[in-house]
Amino acid sequence: MTGDYTVRGVPASLAQDGWWLSCDSADELPADKPLPQRNWADLSRKGSGALLALVVLVALADWLFWGYVPGLSVALFSWALFGAAALLNTPDKRQIKPALLLLLLTSLPVIEQYQALSLGFQLFGLIVAVAWVHLPVKDHFAALPAAALHLLRALPLTGLRKFLQTLFPKPSVPKSETPQKTDKRPSSLSKHFRNWSFPLGGALVLITLLLQANPLLEQSLVDILSFDLDLMVLLQRVLFWGGTALMIWPFLVPTRIQKSPQAKTTTPQNQKRLSFGLNAGSVLRALVMFNLILGVQSLMDLSILIGGAELPEGMTLARYAHRGAYPLLATAMLAGGFALAARPYLSSHASLKPLMMLWLGQNALLGLTSVLRLDLYVASFGLTYLRLYAMIWIGLVVAGLLQTAWQILKARSNRWLLLRCTSLGLGVLYLCAFVNFASVIAAQNLSMNSAQSPDWYYLCTLGPNAASGIQAAQRADADFAIPPDYAFCWQRAEDQRNWREWGFRSWRVSSYAGLDFDGTDTGKAKSDEDPIGR
Repeated sequence: MTGDYTVRGVPASLAQDGWWLSCDSADELPADKPLPQRNWADLSRKGSGALLALVVLVALADWLFWGYVPGLSVALFSWALFGAAALLNTPDKRQIKPALLLLLLTSLPVIEQYQALSLGFQLFGLIVAVAWVHLPVKDHFAALPAAALHLLRALPLTGLRKFLQTLFPKPSVPKSETPQKTDKRPSSLSKHFRNWSFPLGGALVLITLLLQANPLLEQSLVDILSFDLDLMVLLQRVLFWGGTALMIWPFLVPTRIQKSPQAKTTTPQNQKRLSFGLNAGSVLRALVMFNLILGVQSLMDLSILIGGAELPEGMTLARYAHRGAYPLLATAMLAGGFALAARPYLSSHASLKPLMMLWLGQNALLGLTSVLRLDLYVASFGLTYLRLYAMIWIGLVVAGLLQTAWQILKARSNRWLLLRCTSLGLGVLYLCAFVNFASVIAAQNLSMNSAQSPDWYYLCTLGPNAASGIQAAQRADADFAIPPDYAFCWQRAEDQRNWREWGFRSWRVSSYAGLDFDGTDTGKAKSDEDPIGR
C-alpha cells in the first residue's frame, strides 16, 4: 500500500496503516515467540486419526458391553483395539504377524469361557501385542518386556494426565527470557471459550427467534425433546464412556520410554551380594539338620499313607490328611527359596551340592505326600475348587523344585530358572482355562462310593457347566436320582443369552441346559425362588 500506488478516496490514516493487508496471516507469530500449546486434537502426531479411532472404539465398547455380560465381546473388542493400534502405527510386517498370532492364542481362553483366568490371558496378550507393534523395528526382541511393562504402567493414568495437560497447559518459557519477562499466554480452555462463545450465543439467539416465527419448527423441537430421561443411567453411561476412552488412549498413542542413564559398572570386588545372613558354614549345618528333620517326616508319612501305620487315638485319616496338606506345601515352597539363597555357597565345600540335591529331592517327596493327603481328604469329603487348585499348585511346586535341582546340577543362571518356571506356570494356567472344572468336580463327587449322600447344595452352586458331569454320573449308575429341589440348578435361562455373551463351553453344555436330567424337556428353570438356581 505504500509507494507510488495510491487508492483514491481512502483516508490517509488507513492508507498508512494498510501494511496488514500484505501479511499472510493475522495470527502469525514472530520468530522469537514460542508456539502456542497444542489442543486435544493434536495430542500426538496421529492427531485426528487417533481421535477418530478413539470415538469409534468407545462406541464399539458401548455396543458390545453396555447391558450385557462379557463373553465373546471381549475377544472382538481386543481384536478391534489391536487393529486400530496397528493402523495408526504402521508397524513392520515382521512385527505384526507374530503379535497378531500371540493375540489370537491369548483370545482362545476367553472364547472358551469368560472368567478371571481367561480375562487375564486376554489382557496379557493385548498389552504385549500392542507393545510389539509400537516397538521400533531397530529395537531387539529383548526390549519387548520393558515396552509391555511401560504400556501397563501407562494404562490407568496416562489418558487422564494428557487430557488435563490439554485443558490446563503450562506456559512455555523461552530460554532467552528471564522468569520476570515471561509472556503469559491464555490457556487452551480459555482460547476455546473465546472462539466459541460468540458463535454459540448467536446461534441460540437465532434459534429462539426462528422458533417464535415458525410454529412447525417449534413443534418438531418439542417432539424431539419429549423423552423420558433417567439421569442416573445417563451419568453411569457417560462415566463408562469416559473411563473406556481413558483406558483406550495409551493403546493408540504410546508414550516414549524415558531411557535412564546407564548405571556405573561395578567390579566384582565392589559388588555386594545379598547374603540373607548365610555363609558357607551355616549353609552346611542347615542342610544337615534340615535333611535329618525331613527324613523323619517323610518316613512317618510314608508309613501312614502307604504302610498302613496307625494314627494317634482320636484322629481320623481325613483329619490327618487335612491337617498336613497345606503346611507341607508351604514347607516345599520355602525350600525352593532357601535353595536359591544358598546356591552361591555350594562351591565352597564338596558336600554342599550333594546335600542340596538331597534337600530338594526330599522336598519334592514332601510335595507328593501332600498330594496323597489331599487325595485321602477328597475321598472322604469330596472335591472342591480349592482342593483341585491346591493339587495343581503342588504339582507346579514339585516341578519347580526339580528344575531348581537341575539348575544347580548344570550350573545354570537364575534367569534360566526364572524363565522356565514362569513358562511352566503360564502353560499350566493356559491349559486350565480350557478345562471344565465344574464338570470334573461334579463327576468326581457323584462317583465316590461313600455312605453319605453328595453335597447337592455345593453341586448346585457349580451352575450349568456341571450338567455334563451330572449326566455322566447318571449314565454310569442306573439307580442315580437327583433330588427334585435341585433339578433346575444346572439349567440355563435362554432369555438371558446373547451372542455377545457367547462362549464355546456354554455352547457345548447347552444341550444339557433344557433337560430335567430324565429326558424331559423343561425349557427354562422351574423355579425362581431359590437364589442358587439363578
